Amino acid sequence: MKTLPGTLALALLLAGCDSTPLEQHEYLLRPQKLEVVSGGGRSAVLLKPVQVAPYLDQSGVVLQTGPAEIRAAKQHRWAEPLDEALGRYLQVGIANAADRSVETVPITSTGDRQKIVISVHQLHGSEDGSVRLVADYVVENGAGERRLGSFDERIRQASDGYPALVAAHGSLLDQLSAEIAAALETQDD
Repeated sequence: MKTLPGTLALALLLAGCDSTPLEQHEYLLRPQKLEVVSGGGRSAVLLKPVQVAPYLDQSGVVLQTGPAEIRAAKQHRWAEPLDEALGRYLQVGIANAADRSVETVPITSTGDRQKIVISVHQLHGSEDGSVRLVADYVVENGAGERRLGSFDERIRQASDGYPALVAAHGSLLDQLSAEIAAALETQDD
């Protein structure tokens, strides 16, 4: 077996040490309208902690790379736990869409007010630029009556790249917020 001359081996070793690390990017999920409405005198709604599928419960932004294959990005990560970010996003989104206060921690009596439970099963992009959100939700009133809903929508990213992917996630979450707000209204009737 031949060995590399000492100078060449040292040069290759030093060249490997000089490489710059890949740049890390962190993303926040934040709605366009950050202020939460006061509710206009209507009773507050309680949003339970959002449940996420196990494959989403990680820091990497997820991309589907094949029919049954997903990958979590190593350099493109969520800046906070995704379940918490989704909870805050949906709290603001539902409150604004329904024009009522949505609490994540019961501040007032939880007696006969509506409660929302959301489970996110899919939230990822794919290599073709489509982004998908699949979720189930339950809206329960104080009398124990439940309204079940399913959400399964797909949109295209506005441009290439992870920032556009995160923006598309926000657009889908806005649609989900509007649908849940409509379910709250029908249960009020």
